[in-house]
Amino acid sequence: MQHILDRLISTLEQGQSAVLCAIVRNLGSAPRTSGARMLVMADGTIAGSVGGGAVEGACQAKARELLHGASGFAELNFALNAASAAEAGMVCGGSVSVLLHRVEPELLTLLQKMRSEYLRGKRPMLLTLLPHGDLPPRLVLLGSEGNEEVPKELRAEILRKSRRAPFIALHQGREIFVEPLVHPGRVHLAGAGHVALATARIAAFVGFEVVVMDDRQEFASIERYPGASKVRVLDSFTDCIKDLGPDDYVIIVTRGHLHDREVLAQALRTDAGYIGMIGSKRKRAAVYDSLRQDGFTDADLARVHCPIGLAIGADTPEEIALSIMAELVQVRAGMNE
Repeated sequence: MQHILDRLISTLEQGQSAVLCAIVRNLGSAPRTSGARMLVMADGTIAGSVGGGAVEGACQAKARELLHGASGFAELNFALNAASAAEAGMVCGGSVSVLLHRVEPELLTLLQKMRSEYLRGKRPMLLTLLPHGDLPPRLVLLGSEGNEEVPKELRAEILRKSRRAPFIALHQGREIFVEPLVHPGRVHLAGAGHVALATARIAAFVGFEVVVMDDRQEFASIERYPGASKVRVLDSFTDCIKDLGPDDYVIIVTRGHLHDREVLAQALRTDAGYIGMIGSKRKRAAVYDSLRQDGFTDADLARVHCPIGLAIGADTPEEIALSIMAELVQVRAGMNE
């Protein structure tokens, strides 16, 4: 969503309109799920995707109509049974409803505020009041400071249901598509060796922000990690991890047990949403015993994923990286609880 938001803001800043397409309902094994978005600009360029194939083609065609017509919105419904999905070159069926909404430059301030909250680590929500009778769709921001436009009872219901995935709320007979703008997660790689290199590539590919740190300059370089948002060359691993929150994922893959132990102790003093350490069960037992002597409890140590990654029989650095990132995606999706 951040890429879509950045592109939309840039378009509005130029005084141009764009059509925002969003899957607001989906059933079965549709190609994309609720919350998938695509932006269609006046010159025909797009950002994002609502599933490809016939669905995306129809949405692009309708978006061009909305950009130049009187109506500013439309809702398109697609039933993708096995036959129609195969005909469109897809392997999945199901059904989706896509809301197309022309966004005008007048909404620039709202969207800039939303992006600002997101970049400050807040979790703003974009509410789309879906078409209802003669009422067109409308975008409303529910930020950290609330919004007087959102009634208290509706705000309470939204916050009670709040999660990473979009959902539909009902208020006074009108459906409201609620889309949390949640950070995709920031991976902190402590260590920049072969496993870290493979992990960084997969992490960036699946949408995580990547931060790499090591005390070896020849390993920790932006040339070696071009997809990382930050590469840190450390004097030592002392005090390299601090002030982390639930959207931070710590992966400890340094070159030695002592460094791993040092970073793990620091990570456990933070609110990081995920802490994983590479190593055998024997190594884990030794490191945990050492940390207990420093006052860490079994409850503290239960936060650690070690051995790190899902058990898929990984052996090579690339396979280990795949197992690690599979576990992180699982945690990010809330499926490990």
